[in-house]
Amino acid sequence: MTSIDFSALNKSAAESFAQQRNLIKKVCRGDKINCTHCQQLLTLIPAENGIAKIICNKGCTNIELELG
Repeated sequence: MTSIDFSALNKSAAESFAQQRNLIKKVCRGDKINCTHCQQLLTLIPAENGIAKIICNKGCTNIELELG
């Protein structure tokens, strides 16, 4: 039986998570950050029913943050 090496996939997922976490931190502290796809400014929409959002005008970026 052959074993499957997931190290490359795990590394890629960890890098992606770190990039998104850093983007969220920057937007939440008020830095002006552009969407990586359309280059429009990302906007933080305050929490409604415990969920805040980070979006761009075109909808390429739509990150929901559950606040507890």
